[in-house]
Amino acid sequence: METFWNEIVTFLSNATADLALKIISAVVMLLVGLKLIKIIRNLMMRSLSKSKLDKSLIGFLDSGAVISLRSLLVISLLMYLGVPAASFIAVLTSLGLAIGLALQGSLSNFAGGLMILAFRHFKAGDYIRTDSADGVVQSISIMYTTLKTLDGKKVVIPNSLLSNGVVTDFSWYDARRVDLSVTTDYAQDVQAVTSALEEAASGCALVLTEPAPTAFLERIQDGTLVFSLRCWARTPDWWSAYLAVNAALKQALDARGIRPVGPVRELRQLQPQARSLPDN
Repeated sequence: METFWNEIVTFLSNATADLALKIISAVVMLLVGLKLIKIIRNLMMRSLSKSKLDKSLIGFLDSGAVISLRSLLVISLLMYLGVPAASFIAVLTSLGLAIGLALQGSLSNFAGGLMILAFRHFKAGDYIRTDSADGVVQSISIMYTTLKTLDGKKVVIPNSLLSNGVVTDFSWYDARRVDLSVTTDYAQDVQAVTSALEEAASGCALVLTEPAPTAFLERIQDGTLVFSLRCWARTPDWWSAYLAVNAALKQALDARGIRPVGPVRELRQLQPQARSLPDN
């Protein structure tokens, strides 16, 4: 490092009047270079937007290309000004090592971003659940993934947490199962209740016919019968199907005189014990 700075001092002390011209030329080259990078970026984004690449991968390539081109521009300008290449490379190596040690967390986020885009466990537009939050993926950048929650909040998660943690993607498959539960009193006829549940679900337009809705007695609990209904809907229609099936179940059970009940709780009233008064 000391040798590098000594060479810089020697270089500046031996410089002639053309140094000022070189500096001016370097500034012009910098401005032209930044303009060219902008043009290249626009052309690249225009081409990528017409491709079938994932939006998150396009954003990742955009960020990586801009950083690489700007770094190459700075190195080229320094070498144009006459900065010794060997010493400059040595300094870059030392700085890279120091920065790498200081930014271990950021580098792990960078590696996590590469893994996310390489293995494509989820993509922009998917609804995911992580160890810390759940929401719709808005973007996957070099370091972070941004989610939008159902109540309109922005959540920024480091990529290292996503690549090393458990992520549930609710949008991965074309269809999702709708699970509902109904509790009735113990005297209800099992066949009548299951038929009512299946017919109600089958009558909903958003419920898929294959696989067909299935209802069954799941368990007997606290003097009640707990029934489960399982049906399938297209993933984009899942929430609407969930609400529609709930409404259909209400109408079907009312029409058959079946009233859902809550858990039966036994209450006991304890009588206070008589206490004898002490004799005076």
